[in-house]
Parts: sequence; structure tokens; C-alpha cells
Amino acid sequence: TKIIFDEARNGLVEFFNHEFKGFDNLLLQHFLNRINDFLNYDEEGQRYKPKFIFTNDIDKLTKNIDTIYKLPLYEDENASYFDSRIKTIIALATNDWGIYVELKEDKINYGICKALNSIKDKDLLSLIESDESLKEKEKLYCVIARVMSFYLMTLTSLRGNKLTLNFSLDPNKQFRDETNIDLFVDATFSKLRTTKQKLNVIKTMYTNIIKKVINEVNGAICVVVDKEYKDTGFFSDGIWLKEPISFNKLFTNSKSYSEEKLQAFVQLFVAMLQFDGITIVDNFGRIRAYNIFVETDIKKLKNIVGGARKRAAYTIINSRRKHIIGVYFQSHEGEIFYEPVKCSAKKKPTASNVLNSPAVTPVTNTSNISNEEQFLTENQITNKF
Repeated sequence: TKIIFDEARNGLVEFFNHEFKGFDNLLLQHFLNRINDFLNYDEEGQRYKPKFIFTNDIDKLTKNIDTIYKLPLYEDENASYFDSRIKTIIALATNDWGIYVELKEDKINYGICKALNSIKDKDLLSLIESDESLKEKEKLYCVIARVMSFYLMTLTSLRGNKLTLNFSLDPNKQFRDETNIDLFVDATFSKLRTTKQKLNVIKTMYTNIIKKVINEVNGAICVVVDKEYKDTGFFSDGIWLKEPISFNKLFTNSKSYSEEKLQAFVQLFVAMLQFDGITIVDNFGRIRAYNIFVETDIKKLKNIVGGARKRAAYTIINSRRKHIIGVYFQSHEGEIFYEPVKCSAKKKPTASNVLNSPAVTPVTNTSNISNEEQFLTENQITNKF
């Protein structure tokens, strides 16, 4: 018996045929044959998640982007060399560089391109997708294909239509990147008071950082706490910064703004997220701690499918502790979610009611929570993440 992903293949072919008039059949066949390679692309231990821009006119597509830089690399008569061309280009397409494949009547051009702008500004693909004027150009076509994880690829057309290809055997595995990133970003700056314009700039920057994390970091947990949060032992195993790092202060004051300084702190934040353990930020947009570990119990979290990082995330989510706002989780395989932490309605128990581990606040009234939540919160947690 043979079981193949015909549905995904047919859906991708239909998407290209509908969104890109006259798309080259040979090129489409090559792309289909290499999708599995793109999802798992690795060069000497370095993982790559390529982003493709298929278009019939790269100049018109990027005309409104002042900071665009295009580096042409190959020009062929047909798509026969697609595999070899992409193999030599793909390792260059990191740090927001996209691979463009331009289909002209008598040739196919390959190259890389990027918007050379600030981390505060939208990246190239976001600029293309948000340009409403492009949708009015009847003879201009574009399909953007993003590798999101080992099993997920998304395709977006110039008209705003989207296709998600899930090659996992688990139909419930999804990568709701936009929703989760937006929730995480909103939570991180919910207590920041500034002008609407500055807040939008800050959120755009933070969104760009998370996209960078998705592309470059194998796995991460970032917890959002209230700006008044004071740890009483739950997050004691780790490094708390004596002076929190405030992203908004790095550039909201135009007199002291420095792109180099901002980029340096962005790199530091990404390094913290990539480091073992949990990174903590607050809802005033400040980095508070990193390399944090919590106590988990594999037996008590046996219903959670995943490794130590995921068990740690659910330990925090189900702790129902006051002033913990939410948890951003990203796995090595590409699974992503942001979950708010619902605080217990009951007052904090006295010391005599606390279980042996300081990492858990027991819930005494479980009428409003599920059996799984009760199971995860009422038991002592013993293994460390």
C-alpha cells in the first residue's frame, strides 16, 4: 500500500495556477520535487528556512520599496537548472534575504533581495504583502513561499490569498504564526504608555525580532510577566538582570537613538532566547531575566506531547500564578504558540498550605477549571527543565 501527500501536491499546483497566470510548468515540477528538501534543508549542521519570491517582474514588485537591494545571480533560458541554481543560492538567503525567481517570456532569472532598512521597519516580504497598490496591477504576479518548520510551508499571493501546507501526520499541528506573534507582542507592551505611532513602531520592531527568532533559534520559551512582578521563588533558578533592558528607551527618544545600539541589544535578546532555559520579559517591554528553569514532573505532565521545553511551558501556564501574563513557546520542530496564564480566583494560600515545591501554587477551588488543569496544578513538580 502506498500513501502519499496527493492532497498537498494538488493544492499547491492549483494555487500556483490560480494565482500566477502562465506559471512555467517545468519550474513548478522542479519546485514540487524539492519541497521536502527545502523543509529539511541543512548545510554542515546549519539549518536553513528559505523564503522564495516567484514573480514575473521583480522590479515592478519592489518599485515602492526605497531601500530594496537586488543581487542578480543567474539567467537561464528555461527551468532545467532550477535545482543546481537554488542549491548555490540557498545558503546566502539568511537574515531576511529572500530568493527571487523571475519568470520572463524567454528566460528565468535568479537572485537574492532584501530591504536594507532598520529593525524597526517591516521586512521585505511584509512590505510586498502590505502594498495595496500591487493588487491593482493586473499583469503583475507573485507567489511568496516560506518554509516555516520541518513540516510546514506557507504560500501567499499578491492578491492576499494564502495556502498552508502541513506535511505532518498530525492534522492538528498548525503554525498560526501571525496570531501567536501578535498576541505575544501585544502582551509584551500592554502596559507601555506612549503615542500610537511610537507604539506601532515598537511593535513592528518586536515582531521582526520574533520572526528572526523563528528563523534562527531552534527552540525558545519567553514568559511575559506584569511590570510589577516580583519573584518569590518560582523563577529563582536563573539569572535576573540587575538593570532590565528596555527596548522602547533605545529608540523612542530621537536624540539618543542608535541603530547600532539597537541591533546589538536585539542580538543579545536573540542569544538569551537561544540559551538554555526561559527568558522573561514584562508588559512594559523590558527584558528581565534569562536562563531560568522551573521544576517539572514528567509523570504529572504525561498528557503533554513534547520534550522538556514544552513541559516547562505548560508548568508555567497551569501554575495560574498572579502577575504571570502569558507564555510564548517555540519548539525545535517549528511548533509555536502563545498562551495566556489565567490566574487562580482564590487568594494566595498561606505557607502552611503550600506543597513541598515552591514552584507550585495549589488550586483549592477547581470547579471552573478542566480536569487536565487540575491534574497539572495540584501535584508536586519534581524534575527540572
